[in-house]
Amino acid sequence: MEQLETPLQEYNLLVVDDRPNIRRLLAAAFRDRGLAVTTASNGDEAVGCIEEQPFDIIITDLKMPGRDGIGVLRAAKERNVETEVIVVTAYGTMETAVEAMRLGAHDFIAKPFKLAEIELKVNKILQSKRPAAPAGGTATEDQTTRIVGGSSATQQLLKMIRKIGPSRSSVLITGPSGTGKELVAREIHDASKRHDKPFIALNCAALAPGVLESELFGHEKGAFTGAVTQRVGRFERAHNGTLFLDEVGEIDPSIQTKLLRVLQESEFERVGGTETLRTDVRVVAATNRDLREAIARGLFREDFYYRLNVFSVHVPPLHQRRGDIPDLVEHFLAKLSEDTGKNVRELDEPVMELFMRYPWPGNVRELANVLERAVVLAEGQAVTVDDIPHEMFFEPEQPQTETSPRTAVDSAPSGQASLIERTDQMESELIYGALQRFRWNKTKTAEHLGLKRTTLQYKIKKYGLE
Repeated sequence: MEQLETPLQEYNLLVVDDRPNIRRLLAAAFRDRGLAVTTASNGDEAVGCIEEQPFDIIITDLKMPGRDGIGVLRAAKERNVETEVIVVTAYGTMETAVEAMRLGAHDFIAKPFKLAEIELKVNKILQSKRPAAPAGGTATEDQTTRIVGGSSATQQLLKMIRKIGPSRSSVLITGPSGTGKELVAREIHDASKRHDKPFIALNCAALAPGVLESELFGHEKGAFTGAVTQRVGRFERAHNGTLFLDEVGEIDPSIQTKLLRVLQESEFERVGGTETLRTDVRVVAATNRDLREAIARGLFREDFYYRLNVFSVHVPPLHQRRGDIPDLVEHFLAKLSEDTGKNVRELDEPVMELFMRYPWPGNVRELANVLERAVVLAEGQAVTVDDIPHEMFFEPEQPQTETSPRTAVDSAPSGQASLIERTDQMESELIYGALQRFRWNKTKTAEHLGLKRTTLQYKIKKYGLE
């Protein structure tokens, strides 16, 4: 593990699992690396530990007797929003893992896992907790474009960002969990005149209303039990910059009213305070909920919605932009190879074929996690089928989308398609994705696929991809 400027003994790690061997394994591994480790055998015991002391990182199993990992996550975020939580989950509970990410989990890891996988995730968290570089110093974060992909949907998204970036107006980003809405928010910030000012993010779903109010506006000493010092809120920290409110649809209506005032008047008071503070902040919000439905049910203020939704940006799910997958794979493999010190730069052809047809319910976040696991397990320079979770091979195929090519198998009854038809569908989707990646340049596409140009033209005609 890379040496940090801050001694590792100053970081507190909590391991929560009902299996003693897992607790012992993780505790020993991270104590050997210098972290202060506490263990808990169930969710209730973990919450007791959280109430007694703050933790920088928590690794918790999802399924446990009594309080589960989601309960541990909620308690951790209510106690200290800066705590980073890694949820360990069986692959079959992917939907719950995505829900954990929505509630503020830093990451999830699928069973069975290798110790190196968790070590890599913890190391990333520790690196992010380094003291910030002073003003005018070297930036630690890559300032190049973070959104990767050559599909028409992604290119339209980037075009929209370039248009609205320079504006001062609020932006509402919509789309399913795991699609990269925070990356879009960062791109908007970088395209604005505030790009050299703070970008402050807050996951609103992870916090109870009282905690969220304090996080947003800050509080005065003595404002409530436990408020032993004055606290500066996110609006103050984001002054002259951008405040990103993730999962804004989960905010309690009482907090929505106070946020509306900030958007309208650019002023607020800290919790327990009387002094009115002025702020110059651009608000970018994101949600995976249908806010119009929430308005109809009385769960979201209509006036607040229109204040947020000056500009609207939608991020499609990954299965609707499969042409991005080869670019995303290349991007993640390069980064993971650098992080792990390994040289894993490509996927075996069957793996890429699987990736191109898999529905990706967890979207780009799931793709990144699958690749992270694969790089840790890979023994050579290419990811093989042995490095991929076997459950991925048995997922039902995603319904046809406008961005996916149609093949003969589409009209076959479920479960009736022959092996040849399924192979044709895989090949068709792979060729379609490559054509999108190279913007329909057939020479480059054929070279990438290892085909003669005439063979590629034949297959384009065969699968109706003209």
